[in-house]
Amino acid sequence: MEKLSHAYIISSASEEAGLDKAYELAAKMLCSGAGQRPCGVCRDCRKVKARVHPDLTIVSQLVDDKGNRKKEIQIDQIRDMGADAYVLPNEAAEKVYIIERADTMNERAQNAALKLFEEPPRGVHFVLCAQNAARLLPTVRSRCVELHCGDADETEDKNIAGLADEFVALLEGGDVPKFTAWCFGHEKMDARTLSDFLFGVKRRLTEKLKISPDKKRIMDNIELIDRCLMYQTVNTGVKHIFGLLAVRSAMETRKQVD
Repeated sequence: MEKLSHAYIISSASEEAGLDKAYELAAKMLCSGAGQRPCGVCRDCRKVKARVHPDLTIVSQLVDDKGNRKKEIQIDQIRDMGADAYVLPNEAAEKVYIIERADTMNERAQNAALKLFEEPPRGVHFVLCAQNAARLLPTVRSRCVELHCGDADETEDKNIAGLADEFVALLEGGDVPKFTAWCFGHEKMDARTLSDFLFGVKRRLTEKLKISPDKKRIMDNIELIDRCLMYQTVNTGVKHIFGLLAVRSAMETRKQVD
């Protein structure tokens, strides 16, 4: 039987896609069927699919008296989750907590969560959904297994793969005018394609980080991509994001060749 971590971060530019993956992971954690998990047919799998499982709890931003969602997940919500985590499960053998928009947790809330991740109650799992995992504290990220929608076991779109390969090659090539022209030539890309493209670039840079001696430069570029993903979540236009990529990455390229 597959051993599952006590804490995961699911990164996705699409909030809906990230949440769907979180429920899929929760079904695997709570499944009571024999053989491969999730089986999809046991009582626990069916209840997770219907979003009614008593041992699956969703933590999300609270709503104010005007019906507006608050900007942050507060420390009291995480403390309440922590207290509940020590209560035995209702039906399943384990318990799962999905934190929606986990990257909106303020610093105090993240530090409270960190204590849970460092010494988790037995049989309890936490799944953090984040559109930009870079907003989470490094200490929180270090205690979690990070997954990305569109990564690993999913096939990358050939067009996206080609664009990401071109971008990284130009970034490393040192030809600033050519690189800048490429960025401005793709500024009419649609928002969905941009998200997939940025994740594709980040994957390639992360792979290069494992073998490159110039880790600082690659980390700087990864942080830039994370910043662009964050800007996209607040509806920054595609044109402005490519403008940022052109200016900031060109600066890094100049440093590389100087």
